[in-house]
Amino acid sequence: MTGTMTQAAEMRSAFDQIEEAYEFMLAYAAQGRRSEVAEGAGESQIRLYLKRFEAALTVLEQAVEPGFNLNDDAAFVRRVREDAAVVRSVIAMLLGQPSISSEMIDNTNGLIAVRALLTDIFFMDQVALPPR
Repeated sequence: MTGTMTQAAEMRSAFDQIEEAYEFMLAYAAQGRRSEVAEGAGESQIRLYLKRFEAALTVLEQAVEPGFNLNDDAAFVRRVREDAAVVRSVIAMLLGQPSISSEMIDNTNGLIAVRALLTDIFFMDQVALPPR
């Protein structure tokens, strides 16, 4: 990796947000909700976590290219960007729903693109970024 420590910190922060959102999604899927429940007058927790996930994808997409030596890592960077784009479109589809059920999130959790993105970030954290 040729990126700075700041880029590594930004990427790890995005990784943490993605992992936190995914963990919430796992719990939400297990709740068996037919529809979402908003907290007070605000948004539901699932929508808040999906928006955090989406924001972390933006950070990841902006940090990943400058953080890698593109001569050696171009194929991997391209794959991370593609996985992130698919997950971003999935999140947009979910946020466009009038109500988000546990079943929708359970199916989202099972998507290969979501699992691929998670594996991408676990790999980058261990192999491409400086040790913690």
